[in-house]
Amino acid sequence: MVFSIAALAFSACKQEVVFDTDEQFIRDTILIEQYLADNSLEAETDESGIRYRITEQGTGGNAKFGSTVRVKYTGYLLDGTTFDTNVGGTESFDFVIGQGAVVQGWDIAFKLFNKGTEATIYIPSKYGYGNVGNLFIPANSVLIFDVRVLDVLGND
Repeated sequence: MVFSIAALAFSACKQEVVFDTDEQFIRDTILIEQYLADNSLEAETDESGIRYRITEQGTGGNAKFGSTVRVKYTGYLLDGTTFDTNVGGTESFDFVIGQGAVVQGWDIAFKLFNKGTEATIYIPSKYGYGNVGNLFIPANSVLIFDVRVLDVLGND
């Protein structure tokens, strides 16, 4: 079943699993590094600790706070389980950077991208659903998104 990122942000939560955020961030970083190594992938690291791989560079200015980003995406877990996608449909997903309508990792990562960028984002749980998860995503889960930026609006 497909649900948008916004719907996931507000969906029912599962039982809370408590870990120290810094310890969990270290665990997530190790898991991401292992995933990249196991799949012979290289990724850049943002100052936040989010990892990303640009597979197709876009053009124009990068998105910024207040920009509307129009995107196609597929979100999945480290084990390959897809939890959301809008690929294959006719509608894009649009969001404004900094409004908190998406997981924090998207607000951070999409400022690295411009129109036409195709990338994969590896988001530690503290920038995703943290230690609570949601109906489709277990607590403390690293999130992976394959994204294609269709447009960046409001960059004037």
